[in-house]
Amino acid sequence: GKITAEVAKKNSHLNIVGMVGSIDNDFCGTDMTIGTDSALHRIMEVVDAITTTAQSHQRSFVLEVMGRHCGYLALVTGLTCGADFVFLPEMPPADGWEDQLCATLTETRSRGVRLNIIIVAEGAIDRHGKAITSDQIKDMVTKRLGFDTRVTVLGHVQRGGTPSAFDRILASRMGVEAVLALLDASPETPACVVSLSGNQAVRLPLMECVQM
Repeated sequence: GKITAEVAKKNSHLNIVGMVGSIDNDFCGTDMTIGTDSALHRIMEVVDAITTTAQSHQRSFVLEVMGRHCGYLALVTGLTCGADFVFLPEMPPADGWEDQLCATLTETRSRGVRLNIIIVAEGAIDRHGKAITSDQIKDMVTKRLGFDTRVTVLGHVQRGGTPSAFDRILASRMGVEAVLALLDASPETPACVVSLSGNQAVRLPLMECVQM
């Protein structure tokens, strides 16, 4: 049905409260976005499975994870699994990275380690803005070191599956804070976004966070 002009005028304002869902953890103003922890769980399940076969067959694995502009997933995965090398879009490797990578892999093998793990964010680039791809790394390692090297691209499996307990709690807490923010809002209240600061759900100006 139709509403009267008086009702439309009385309710002409729109209160906006945002919550960020992104596996890349790439939003300014929050310590963690909804979905990131679940994606990391999915990645680590794959890394753990790959580690078993890599040790058994003495292989090197190049694992590509999502992160076109933000390398959070690649960085944390590398730290968690003790990767030999990590490629990030925000921190391109120095010129001659091929030599450094080969030296690192060789040193690892010299200590009796039977596998190598290389983590690559999908948006990894060199100092000149040229893409560093998983296949490029694989071909280089195979040619220069003769290591049996395989590539695994996780793709959209990182976005699916069962959410982690942390993400479920985070989404619930942010949802509650978002509803409270709407209840507190007046027609003059600017749009806000619910973020995580430490272990607290906080409200920040939406447009300022988007612009940063």
